[in-house]
Amino acid sequence: MGKGTERGIKNVIICGLGGIGCLCASKIYDFGKTNLKILIDRSRQKKYLNNPSIFNGKEYDFDYIFPDEKGFTADLIIIATKNTNLKEAIDNIKNFTDENTIILSLLNGINSEEEIAKTYNRSNILYSFYIGASCIRENRNITQRGDYNIVLGYKYESQKELLNKVMKFFQEAGISYKVPNNFFDEYWRKFIINVGVNQICAVEGKTLKEIKADKDLTERMLKLMKEAEYAAKSEGIENHKKIYEEAVDFLLNKIEDASPSMLQDIKAGRETELEIFAGEIIRLGEKHKINTSENKEVYSFIKEIERNGKQTLVNIQKNL
Repeated sequence: MGKGTERGIKNVIICGLGGIGCLCASKIYDFGKTNLKILIDRSRQKKYLNNPSIFNGKEYDFDYIFPDEKGFTADLIIIATKNTNLKEAIDNIKNFTDENTIILSLLNGINSEEEIAKTYNRSNILYSFYIGASCIRENRNITQRGDYNIVLGYKYESQKELLNKVMKFFQEAGISYKVPNNFFDEYWRKFIINVGVNQICAVEGKTLKEIKADKDLTERMLKLMKEAEYAAKSEGIENHKKIYEEAVDFLLNKIEDASPSMLQDIKAGRETELEIFAGEIIRLGEKHKINTSENKEVYSFIKEIERNGKQTLVNIQKNL
């Protein structure tokens, strides 16, 4: 087992300066008592140095580190890239880890921790995800207004001390967090929410508020989520029905509007995280022999957009 409890958190690496990564980086930077490094590829060096990140109107002159550097060992590594960049991130952090390094993955989906554990000590990998107001990115400008939490959990009893260390650090740095009694219920709830809201907003080119104003689109969103519930049930999640109902209640009653990351990616012409949403549901459907027709339709739709550009979105929507 890892020995991550033997030292405090002083050296921190954040991999990924999207919305959530920048939120965490800004908090830790403002805290000022940590040696914070942002891990970037050398090919992006000029871009980052010439265009500093701006979070909620404040410009941040972060200290960058490159994958081939040596001599810096992280006490905590936060991976906050897109899932499409996870494999690259796993490779890029190798020079900065030892048996004490704690790794947190704030990626969407339900598999990033397992992917990281193929390379690094599983006992040092805590579970986590972001939930709250959307982070809106326009080039290097990122805005996040509203409540949020980094939800933390663990898989093994031996990891409690690691969790306590991260909680203490987050509290000192002003990063909002919570530790639910049943982390994996919330983990799947977030996944079910994303399968619905991220995908329906991306497909329709609309925000959540606009989706909810249309009964048919709302029903389609719920069908996507229902297939995710069936996947949860098949994976042995006991509270699957309650989790689904709470996910629906959150989207319909607890949050007024959202512009999910997948919608932002479609609008910006970026590759989406389709594989960890519809792609994962389809894979679980094949594994457990369950119907995933709604997610299959979304998968085909988004793949076509990614291949042929945003004009495809307009053309396909006309034929829906």
